[in-house]
Amino acid sequence: MIAQTKKILTILILLLAVVTLKAQQVTYQVLEDNPDKVYTKFIAPEYGMESNSTNLSFFLGANTRMGLTEAITMEGVARLDLYQISGSGPSFLLEAGGFLPLTSKIKKKEVPIVLSYNPYAGTVYKDGRSYNVEETKSIKIPDGQYRNELGGRSGLYMRKTGAESLAGNASSFVLLTGAYLGGQWTSQAYVKTKINNDVERIGAGFTRVYADLLVLPVSTLGDAAANQGLKPDGAIGWRLGFQWYVSPHDGDYKFLSNSVFTAELGKRPLTGFLFNMSWGFAFMNNR
Repeated sequence: MIAQTKKILTILILLLAVVTLKAQQVTYQVLEDNPDKVYTKFIAPEYGMESNSTNLSFFLGANTRMGLTEAITMEGVARLDLYQISGSGPSFLLEAGGFLPLTSKIKKKEVPIVLSYNPYAGTVYKDGRSYNVEETKSIKIPDGQYRNELGGRSGLYMRKTGAESLAGNASSFVLLTGAYLGGQWTSQAYVKTKINNDVERIGAGFTRVYADLLVLPVSTLGDAAANQGLKPDGAIGWRLGFQWYVSPHDGDYKFLSNSVFTAELGKRPLTGFLFNMSWGFAFMNNR
């Protein structure tokens, strides 16, 4: 068992080699440290997957954050399932709501800055197999400023997803309609540096974590035969969500470009367990 564990760890290390340069190996000058320069508003076309107790689907859609007022940020999601394992007819997700920060604080801690990324740094051979080695070179700037905000959020929620009977001989859909109500924490940082008196590199990021109560009192079941395995289980659900906008800034060198990663875990009435994740590409950025 120990030998097998060591083998797995060795393979994982070979698959991804991350090289972090210590600060004293690189000279740098901090040109700007201003978290308010981060792009936190965007439209991000995305694709991803969702798994729940009644279906597995793959979707195409958009994730949006836009300024609604001086204080309130509008947050929305629109997704259309392109392929689903169960059910019949088009399936979709629609969300529209807002986030109101109640507290805003500056916290100082290390800000990582990626100097270079090479997905094909080399090849290592182990046990007769070859493994690609990825290499990321980075430094950490001490005492960078992070703006952390905490507040409430709420909005409307509608999800239509496929369903199939336990016997597997009929298919239909479940439509859930209602609202969500919860809290959200966001964090953002922006540090611009000059490396070795030569190139400029920016360390920046925007992250949000949210927890919602799903209140979905209106539910529609499709064909009775298809839904014979589904039993009413109330109108309340929940979810935990995470989103990371990797490089929310301008500049020539942007690690993973404008990637936005989103994931959720939770439970909904009728459809049960919920997990989804997506990758998006942000544009129409704004602060």
